[in-house]
Formats: sequence, C-alpha cells, structure tokens
Amino acid sequence: MIRRYFFDTSALVKLYHQEKGTEALEHLISAADTCIVISDLSFIEITSALATKVRMGLIDRDVFEAVLDCFIRDFAGYEIIEVDHAVKMQAADLLKTIVVTRRLRTLDALQLASALTAARKSPLDLFVAADIFLIEAAQAKDLQTFSV
Repeated sequence: MIRRYFFDTSALVKLYHQEKGTEALEHLISAADTCIVISDLSFIEITSALATKVRMGLIDRDVFEAVLDCFIRDFAGYEIIEVDHAVKMQAADLLKTIVVTRRLRTLDALQLASALTAARKSPLDLFVAADIFLIEAAQAKDLQTFSV
C-alpha cells in the first residue's frame, strides 16, 4: 500500500538542505512505497528558501544551483497539486474560518488547501510541515500531521 505524504515547503526544503529535521524526514520517506505530494506553489517557495540561504551565507551560489537542479529533477516524481481557482477559494475559506482563532499565513492557507484537495482525491497518510501554526491548522481540518 502506497503511503501518501503531503509536504509543505517548510518540510520539503529539509530534504534538500541538511538541517534540523532532515534525518527524521529521510527516515519517514525511506520506504519504497512512499508518494510525496506537494503543491505546485512549492516550486517557487523552495527556490525562494534556497536563495535566502545564499543571501544569509548558509550556502554558496554553486550549492544553490546544484540543490535547485536536484529539486527540479525530483519535481517530476512528486504528485503535484495545482493551485487552481478551487484551491484558491478553499484557501480563502480557510483564512476566513481559521485565522479568527489561530495564525495562518496566506501561502500556508494555499498549502493547506492543496493538501485538502489531495486528500479528497485519495487519502493522505500525513501532512508534513516544519511550522507549528500550519500543523495546528491542518489538525483543525482533521489531517494527521508530522512536525519536524
């Protein structure tokens, strides 16, 4: 049985840059029957996250290019959820309902709406993120979560 894990970019970046949580994520996805599901928004977000690491001096430009190339190769193997009109409308609904009681940023709402869309297509085993506020919002929507 294939295990489907939705990765928010906050967790996904840890697969491409060694940091706290990387080892736990590598262990999580080590089984051969694992499917990583991501929002197409993650392509932009991971590029930004890696570029920020260059600006902060955490990685150099050559590492940035190599890691981004690796992500681009892997991207084709991920199940991609398109941020279409329906996902945007669901994100807006999430912001209207969740933000009145807990913190949820705009891009996080789009990620969560993408995960909920993926879960409607086929059950998700885990929603994976490195953002406690996003984890709490996912739990409020009855998703099983894994926080790194």
